[in-house]
Amino acid sequence: KIAAEHAESLLNKLQKQTFTTNKTTIACYGAVIRTWASVGQAQRAQTVLDDMVEISERIPLDLIHFNAVLDAWARDLTLERDLDKIISRLSSIHDLLMKMDSGGYQSYNVDPDTSSFNHVIRACYAPWTQHQTPEDESTRQKALEIAYDSYSRMSQDYNSSHRPDAHTYAHMFKAIACLLASTNASDPDTHSKRYSFCKTILQACCRDGHLAKSSVWTLRKMFPVEDDLAELLLSQMDHQHGNSMTKEKLLSVHEDSLHACLPAEWSRHGRKYKGLNRRR
Repeated sequence: KIAAEHAESLLNKLQKQTFTTNKTTIACYGAVIRTWASVGQAQRAQTVLDDMVEISERIPLDLIHFNAVLDAWARDLTLERDLDKIISRLSSIHDLLMKMDSGGYQSYNVDPDTSSFNHVIRACYAPWTQHQTPEDESTRQKALEIAYDSYSRMSQDYNSSHRPDAHTYAHMFKAIACLLASTNASDPDTHSKRYSFCKTILQACCRDGHLAKSSVWTLRKMFPVEDDLAELLLSQMDHQHGNSMTKEKLLSVHEDSLHACLPAEWSRHGRKYKGLNRRR
């Protein structure tokens, strides 16, 4: 934090001088942004980012600075418990992402990548990962809407630089698990929504070949009744010609070996993400 304060002090001295905005000037702002973000000071990083955008004069900006801020907010929200602040911050970072992605004069002069969207999706469920955030269904619903909107925008353009990857799907399954939770675990309405949501996301995940072990474990935890998980997985296999897997076979597989027993094409890309495929 001391290094960040020193860096910002130097930037403040620069701002008091008469200077021409160029790539070197932007790089000075970027260094301060990344330093604040690295020590978990999301708001201070965001403030410097806003200043950088204001003086940029449409000079192309470096995506790494925006992603550093989005990542810092996702980490910051893990500790947030105030529901109003949660929604306010989620709305703000979603707006930031949309300005990066929208194009046109009002947008930022930078294009988001897959990591940009993944940070926002992760931020949406971050407050509920510690199980200490107050229960509020409407807040969770708003957070889930932001996560799904971000995911949907990634999926719309097959030629974009921000197509979903294995991390995207892992985050979406965690978002469903955290944000479609219920104080009553057996609530049929919540179960139905979860199942339908997961079926849609899983179909895209398997089609794109991004299924990782961590996603299978999240699904297993979401559907503790083995029949539910087996039916969910079989619903994807039914799309494949010559599927010989049965519910009985799936139920006989130990959960640690389940991922290896699923069609290899489902994880043709996802298996290369080592962090998502570690042993538990």
